[in-house]
Amino acid sequence: MKRKFLTLGLAGIILASSLLTGCAGKDQNTAETENPENTEMTENAGQSAEDQKQTGIAGESASDSQIDFTALQAENPDIFGWLYIPGTGIDDPILQSEEADDYYETRDAYGRDNAAGALYTELANLKNMCDFNTVIHGRGDSEAAPFAGLYDFADPDFFEKHEYAYIYIDGNLLTYEIFAAYEREDTSLIRTYDFTYQSGCQQFIDDLYGTRVMGMNLRESFGEVSPYNFLITLTTKKDAASDKQFVVIAALVGDAAGTIDRVVE
Repeated sequence: MKRKFLTLGLAGIILASSLLTGCAGKDQNTAETENPENTEMTENAGQSAEDQKQTGIAGESASDSQIDFTALQAENPDIFGWLYIPGTGIDDPILQSEEADDYYETRDAYGRDNAAGALYTELANLKNMCDFNTVIHGRGDSEAAPFAGLYDFADPDFFEKHEYAYIYIDGNLLTYEIFAAYEREDTSLIRTYDFTYQSGCQQFIDDLYGTRVMGMNLRESFGEVSPYNFLITLTTKKDAASDKQFVVIAALVGDAAGTIDRVVE
């Protein structure tokens, strides 16, 4: 099957400048959304209180295609998204703190001290998922760590059979196709590449396809990405002292509410 990229409306126009900025003129909080598989994203109002699922950090799961952001943000307003990768055990909130970029590396989704940490992004990334590359961090050095299941993608058979990751944000469901998984030097992607500029995005792409490390899994059928794609990079380490990080990279292929866009100024 031929793969299609979800790109900007202006992708085919030659633009005068290469500065990339986030979603413009869209309100993701009021968008009406649908699950691509035609399952409801919101609770059925006709259910009895006994039949409705438990919500909040401890009770949420995207496996039923429903995430209650009102309940989640009442417990911790730093929660802005939810990542779900079927078959991996990854089914967790995504947070961003104004305290420090790595605030949730050693705190759980409630903000309590916890060595397993939580999934989080740095302040350099927008929370509306409109950046070229949203880098999601999570520990993977214990069974309790949120990204413990990420290493499954190091296995070629598992990689081949598990193509998709899903991110819920308030009012939208985003579908990403996983196209790369490999180990790289433990350097900060946010600080190594300036993703606000087309040149920085292209450098990341060039390095990705130019570095064929041993054990790298790449979905050749997906084709190559461009600076006009919307990527997520999931990153973790097996050992805090390691000089390597394991990354899984995916590209946006489904935007249920149609709110993901980026303009070049």
